[in-house]
Amino acid sequence: MRRYFVIFLLPLFAIACKNDTTDFEKHESGLEYKIITSTGGEKAKVCDVLILNFEYETKGGKVIFNSADSDRKYLRKLETPKHTGGSIEDGLAMLAIGDSAIFRLYAESFLKFSELYSNMPDDVEIGDKIIIKVKLLDILKNEEFDSHISEQYYESFEAEMKILEKYLKNASIDVEPSESGLYYIEKEKGSGDTPKSGDYITVNYTVKLIDGFVLETTFGNQPFTFEFGTGNVIDALEEGLGLMKVGGKADFICPSNIAYGAKGTKDIPPYSTLIFEVELVSIAN
Repeated sequence: MRRYFVIFLLPLFAIACKNDTTDFEKHESGLEYKIITSTGGEKAKVCDVLILNFEYETKGGKVIFNSADSDRKYLRKLETPKHTGGSIEDGLAMLAIGDSAIFRLYAESFLKFSELYSNMPDDVEIGDKIIIKVKLLDILKNEEFDSHISEQYYESFEAEMKILEKYLKNASIDVEPSESGLYYIEKEKGSGDTPKSGDYITVNYTVKLIDGFVLETTFGNQPFTFEFGTGNVIDALEEGLGLMKVGGKADFICPSNIAYGAKGTKDIPPYSTLIFEVELVSIAN
């Protein structure tokens, strides 16, 4: 399984967008937007890695996520739109380095499809719109991406756990972790078999960092097939898959102590909590 990991630097920064949310324009996709600052530069393109100030809040002004709360730079890969009716991906594609904007879109679509939330946060209801404030600080092209993987990620497991605790609260995730520390969140119950050691299983997955940065996905591409129970993937992934049945979908939240630990690897920074969105496609004996 290929894995591409981004390292984040440490300065804190504030969202440089105004709070006024009147006089929105409407993008052809349906996204409501207001450009606060426009430099006239080259726009971001799909597959670019964006360094952002990024904040989103409820219609009442309660902040759900603010990248300034983290001790590292917030990076987000610009992907194709995750849903119709106006997406954050549509909005980010409108920006150049130095631009800032406010976007307004349906909370359920954004949180479910772009942020992969399992449950709606407190104070957010079906039909509500969400306000997203963005400033694009820089763009990393694919060839610049690897130069970031040698920098420090988290300083300690304790720091990682504080960020995980905040993530679980903001995402309204109330499941208890397993004995190993895995958070298993069933999204859709399967009806087929459960994997056993020696089976060849085929899965679709998306793996991302805890701040939402997508590292890799097979959805829309070729599913991943491997022999289950033989150490081909991290233990946390096998533990979660062992709870699923064919046709099922689930999210796994894997703290670093059951992923790649304090040392990481050549491509994986230390103390990296990974989030997998998984579909168990098939099992072959």
